Amino acid sequence: MNIVFAVLYAGIISVDRFAAFNVMLSRPIVISMIMGLLLGNSMECFYVGIIFEAVGLVDVPFGTRVPKEDSFGAFAGCSLLSFMPQAHEPNYVLLFLLILLMMYPVTLSLYITRAFNKALYVRQQRSGRIYPLRLLVTGFCFSYMRGVIFYTLGTFIIYHIYIFLHGSRNTDMNFFVYALMLFAFLSGYVLRFLSAKTYLKYAFFALGLVIGWVVL
Repeated sequence: MNIVFAVLYAGIISVDRFAAFNVMLSRPIVISMIMGLLLGNSMECFYVGIIFEAVGLVDVPFGTRVPKEDSFGAFAGCSLLSFMPQAHEPNYVLLFLLILLMMYPVTLSLYITRAFNKALYVRQQRSGRIYPLRLLVTGFCFSYMRGVIFYTLGTFIIYHIYIFLHGSRNTDMNFFVYALMLFAFLSGYVLRFLSAKTYLKYAFFALGLVIGWVVL
């Protein structure tokens, strides 16, 4: 039953973050506290909340820029550590990397919400009559469903990728492996300076990680 409450809370996080309320229910440190109470792993959730709160504090939105979904990071981290308690540092690192990679697609889902709300407004504007309350309620509901669907789906995908990678991961972390990982992340840094769409750079980086994993 607590898992159901956690899924429903995902919708509230999305609404508080982008649509209404704005009473800090979507802050990672608050998410970690609530998720810890729901799932029974308060201490681990607290550490997850600290990490993603720090991530969110350095990613400040300006104008219409959309910040990365640190709220999803906290939600997914708390959920996954509840289902899969970890005892070794490399497993934490792997899980953290997968969450960071999934944060970008979840962030992109917000543009779907914005495009939907804009289409509704334009449609009413062309009809000659605008219904503010209808727009607010529709936007609220759509944002809530976005949180429930994409937060849950993102966590589900991370879980299965982690199980696959953890089952086939070579635990002998020698210098060669570290060198390849170093090269991969420095390459990701260089990609930031390319004049291309962000999602294309993200796709190239993710593809590079997959190829590197196959090589390893």
